[in-house]
Amino acid sequence: MDQPLPRRQLMVLIRRFLKDKNRGISIALFADLCGISLSTLRDVFLYNTEPLSEFVQRRVWKGYQAWAKGEVAVMQNQDNTRFTEYRRHPKPMVKRSMGLTVVNGEIKVKVGLVNKADYSQPSLNEQLERGTK
Repeated sequence: MDQPLPRRQLMVLIRRFLKDKNRGISIALFADLCGISLSTLRDVFLYNTEPLSEFVQRRVWKGYQAWAKGEVAVMQNQDNTRFTEYRRHPKPMVKRSMGLTVVNGEIKVKVGLVNKADYSQPSLNEQLERGTK
């Protein structure tokens, strides 16, 4: 089993994931997928009122990895209730991406396809905001 990310990196990654309105899974379903309560997920990652325990760290990392690899799909019943289900064959979601990279001292725009659930790299807006500060 993969070792979870260090606490600080996991906090940044999951905050980006939870703040993204187009992540494809609700916060409640993600908490259910991780096996923790919704209030714990919010208190630890959004509100910073609870410390990140090893238990929460491992569960959230495992749930995030399953989502990022496309192993989990959000399904809907006939009564419009949603639930998560593991897939037999993973189907990672891809999206168009733009980012900035520095090559030989020059700033280049990097365009391509990336995994939609990959929040490890800062977005273009975050990169531009960081550059103006």
